[in-house]
Amino acid sequence: RKQQETAWKNTEVDALYQLRDAGVRVPEPFGYFHGVLVMELVVDADGHSAPRLGEVELSPEMARGFHRFLVRQVVKMLCVGLIHGDLSEYNVLVGPDGPVIIDFPQVVSAAGNNASRSMLLRDVNNLTASLGAWAPELLDTWYGEEMWALYEAGELHPDTELTGTFVHDTTKPDLEGVRHAINDAREEALIRQQGREAAAEMD
Repeated sequence: RKQQETAWKNTEVDALYQLRDAGVRVPEPFGYFHGVLVMELVVDADGHSAPRLGEVELSPEMARGFHRFLVRQVVKMLCVGLIHGDLSEYNVLVGPDGPVIIDFPQVVSAAGNNASRSMLLRDVNNLTASLGAWAPELLDTWYGEEMWALYEAGELHPDTELTGTFVHDTTKPDLEGVRHAINDAREEALIRQQGREAAAEMD
């Protein structure tokens, strides 16, 4: 367990430095000392700890601006091959200059994780749902799907202009749905088998 925790911490530290160098707005890391990651304290305009995104009231214009900015941060992360993995209104602080993304213990490699696409979509959809409460038109956008399609095609760059639109391919099989159906069928078969065995024991 200790080795796993050390590996996770090292991954988070490496990710912070990599994202900072890529221009992603994250807390400035100062170093890893005696098992503790020391980084910049993100503060508000009055010098107090900055609030989380979910703790502030926004105008529709501010919500749209924050969404546009955060989508761009996700693009920059993806362009260096990383996905936050747990991005939401609770992992974004609001400083005087805008949002700052925090908490990277679950960061994953976009190319090295089978769940990369679903994790990216969850990150973007979490942000969209949160900010869409202030600017409802955001709820009709598909930035996660759009950027993943561009990433897979090798056409995503830090300055790629996104539209928020995406045409879903209905010709591809729903493999995840098929897996769920198979698992459900297996569970039902197991339950029936257990029922038959119980009935046989009673006889």
